[in-house]
Amino acid sequence: MTDNKKTITELLLSTKREGIERLVDWLNGTDFFTAPASSSPAKHGCKEGGLAEHSLNVYLLFDEKVRRFGLDMRSDESVIAAISHDFCKIDVYKPHYIKGKKKGEPDKISENKPYEKEDRFPVGHGEKSIILASRHIEMTQNEMLLVRWHMGPYDEEFERNRSYFEPVCPAIYAFHFADHEATLYLDERKKKR
Repeated sequence: MTDNKKTITELLLSTKREGIERLVDWLNGTDFFTAPASSSPAKHGCKEGGLAEHSLNVYLLFDEKVRRFGLDMRSDESVIAAISHDFCKIDVYKPHYIKGKKKGEPDKISENKPYEKEDRFPVGHGEKSIILASRHIEMTQNEMLLVRWHMGPYDEEFERNRSYFEPVCPAIYAFHFADHEATLYLDERKKKR
């Protein structure tokens, strides 16, 4: 977990974006580096530090795609979009306790669903991530489009709007697939057999 924190901090600071130190300070005051990426072991990153691990995995995959396919994307945009794409999950997952079965038996964390979601600012997945990052740095159009549409076809608005964003930021597909591949293949999850 500390390696991910160090790597992410160095990546963010390397962008030299105005306000990036404020963003890093803010992240250090949240649960970003310790939060899970999901609430269920059947989903990706359901463990302490899962959110930071997932964000870093998305960056590594997206950066590789940008270079391999010669996508028109600055390196600072790749870093900021990948690290911030799931800021909407910061301070949202809380331990899910189940009551002890017998009187006096302590509550324990559920094995099937160790976290529960408690979102006090439910404004939309990508939208919320953009809002939170934009409180500290000015995001580029590419970064905002990547973060907003990173869910790809899992977002019901994707197909309806693709003719608008596709010509403006073709890297959206590579970004979506980087997120999806990190979720399916790199992030720790309980495998169904």
